[in-house]
Amino acid sequence: MRIVRDVIATLIVAALALLYVDVVGGSSIGPVADARGVAASGLVLGLVACAIAGEAVMVTKAGMWRAIAGVLVPVLVTAGIVTVITNSPTVLAVFMALLVVLWAGSTLHHLVIPADGSMRRAGATHS
Repeated sequence: MRIVRDVIATLIVAALALLYVDVVGGSSIGPVADARGVAASGLVLGLVACAIAGEAVMVTKAGMWRAIAGVLVPVLVTAGIVTVITNSPTVLAVFMALLVVLWAGSTLHHLVIPADGSMRRAGATHS
């Protein structure tokens, strides 16, 4: 299930990155024409991703990445809301940067930490 969530997250970030490049590049080929639309799409797709992940998004265990994500997510949502209100390309850039950092960090975290959440030390003789 973890791999499925990571694939869905990757597809969402890739779609938003394409929208972002389209809007910033000024080509308006895509369905979204401004910074407000990209941020709104990101917020809606983020909610969809959270609904798909279910209880996996709940922070129930302590850890460095969870603490970092716990700070990044509210800042990311705030940047998205501010972009929707102001239609600012600068705040949209902050939103997209935070989104990519959160996605990359979560994906790497899932690759490094075993699915059961335990950390096994090399050379340990017993669990």
